[in-house]
Amino acid sequence: MEHVEKLSDLNRENLNYDKSNSIAIIVGLAFMVLFRFIGYLASKPPKVSPVGKQGFCLVVLGDIGHSPRMLLHARSAVNAGYKVDVIGYKGSRLPEDLESNPSIHFHYLTELPRVSESLPRVLYYLFAPIKAILLAFQLFYVAMFNVAAPAVYLVQNPPSIPTLHIMQIVNWLKQRHLVIDWHNYGSTVVAHRLGQRSIFTKLVTLYEKVWGYKATIHITVSRAMARELLYKFEKRGKITTLYDRAPEHFRQLTVDEVHNFHEELKLETLVKKQTLNSNFLPTIGANQALLTEKKTASGPATFRADRPVLIISSTSWTADEDFQILLDAAKQYDDLAKLENGNKAGSIYRKLLFVITGKGPLKQHYEEVISKMNLENVAFITTWLSAEDYPLLLGSADLGVSLHTSTSGVDLPMKVVDMFGCALPVCAYKYPTLSELVVAKSNGLVFENAGELKSQFVHLFKNFPLDKPETHTQLEGMRHVLKNSFQLTRWSENWNEMLLPLLRNLDKTWADSQMFAENPVYTLNPRDIAAPLEDDLEDDDQLLDD
Repeated sequence: MEHVEKLSDLNRENLNYDKSNSIAIIVGLAFMVLFRFIGYLASKPPKVSPVGKQGFCLVVLGDIGHSPRMLLHARSAVNAGYKVDVIGYKGSRLPEDLESNPSIHFHYLTELPRVSESLPRVLYYLFAPIKAILLAFQLFYVAMFNVAAPAVYLVQNPPSIPTLHIMQIVNWLKQRHLVIDWHNYGSTVVAHRLGQRSIFTKLVTLYEKVWGYKATIHITVSRAMARELLYKFEKRGKITTLYDRAPEHFRQLTVDEVHNFHEELKLETLVKKQTLNSNFLPTIGANQALLTEKKTASGPATFRADRPVLIISSTSWTADEDFQILLDAAKQYDDLAKLENGNKAGSIYRKLLFVITGKGPLKQHYEEVISKMNLENVAFITTWLSAEDYPLLLGSADLGVSLHTSTSGVDLPMKVVDMFGCALPVCAYKYPTLSELVVAKSNGLVFENAGELKSQFVHLFKNFPLDKPETHTQLEGMRHVLKNSFQLTRWSENWNEMLLPLLRNLDKTWADSQMFAENPVYTLNPRDIAAPLEDDLEDDDQLLDD
C-alpha cells in the first residue's frame, strides 16, 4: 500500500513538473509572440522617418553635437544614399549641413542628471543603476517606436550601459543588422574612475562581454583594438578598423585667412579677461590682428615679429587626461625664459599662448589653478568653439598638444586626428598604440612627463622665426610629412573604402564573418598573441582585412 502511495505521489510530482514545464514553454512562446508583434508594429515607418532598405540609425548616449565621429558617420551615410536617424542627447550646436539636411532626423533623449563622481560611493552605487534603468526604457521606446526599422543600427560604445543590451533587443525584435563602433571599452573607463576591483567595474566588464559579443560588424579605431576583439575577446562578426580621419574642411590656413579669422575671433579679448599679465600681448592697432598684420587695408597679410606662438590643446577636462603635465611643463619653460631672457622678455624664448578648448567636470578646477600661476612668457586661455571655428583655429596654430592617456591602451585621440587634418604637428603623451597615429620625429613628438614636454617647447621655440614660421626646418618638415601622407586620405574616402562595401551587403558580411569564426586562428592562446612582435603585425592586419 505504501508502495502504491509513493508511486502516486511520484506521478503527481511528475505531472506537476510537466505542467510547470508546459506553462513555462507557453509563457516563453507568448513572450516571443508578443515581442515579435511589438517588432511588427514598430517596423511600420512613422511619418517623420521615411526609411526602407536604405535606413541607417545611429545611436550615441551622449551629446550628438559633441560626437564628431558619429556625425561623420551620418554625413557619409547620407552621401551614400541612406536615410539617417540619429538618437542621442541635444547639447552642442550641430553643423548646419547636417541639421538642415532633410535626409537626417534627430531623435533627442531627455538627459538625466549626471552621476557626480564627488558623491559618496554608496550614493553613487544607488543612483547609477536607477539612471541606467530610466535611460534604458527611454532608449527602448525611441528606438522601437519613433524610428522605423532601418537596414542597420550603428551603436557607439562606450557608453556601454544601457546602450548595448537595449539595441541588441531592438535589433532582434526588428530582425536587422547591428554594427558596434568601438571607440574604447566601457569597462576600462569605469575602472579608471572607480578602480579595477570595484563591483561596478566587474559588472560592466561582464555586461560588455555578453552584450557586445555579437554584431554583424565590429568597427575599431585602431589595429591594436581589432586584434584584441579578434583574439582576446573572440567577438562574433566582421571586425574592421576604420581609422579616424578629418574631413576636407580641416586644413592649414593661408596667412590672409589667418588674419581674417583672428580679426573676428579676437583671442586677445580672452587673454585680457583670463590673465593678469598686461604685457603679454603685442599692441594691436589698425590693420593688425593677434598673429598677423597688413601694411595697408587691401594689402597682403604677414605674420608679426612680436606675436606669441599659438599652441592648441583640446581636452575633455576629465581624469583621463593629466592636464597638470602641461601646466608643469609651461611653468618650467617660463622659469627658464625668465632666467635666460633677463629683462628682454621674449627675445630668445618666445611667448607661448595656449588656447585650451573643450568642456568637462574638471575645467573650473584647472581654471582656478591657472589663475594662481605667476607666468610672464606663457599665457593660458580656455574657450569653447563652434564646429565651424574649431578647424579654423587649428589651421592657424603653430603646434598642437595632446594629453590623452588611453584607459584601454588601444584607442587613439581624435584631437590629434583633427590637428593632423590641418597639417598641425603635435606633441602627444606617449602610450603604445599611439604609434599607429603619431610617428615620433616624423609627424610629431611624444613625451612621458612634464620635463620632456618642456624640453620640446624649448627645442621648437627658442629663437623661433615668428614672422616667417615656414622657415622653421623641423615644424615645416612635419607639416610636409602630414600633407603627403595623412592628408591624402580623408574621412569620406576612408569610410567609402573600408565600411560602405560591408554595409551594401550586410547579409553576406554576416555570413562571411561566421565562416571566418570557424578559422583555426581562434584556437590560438590569446596570451601568445596579445602583444605580437612587429614582424607579425602585417600578417595580423592582413587577416583582419580579409
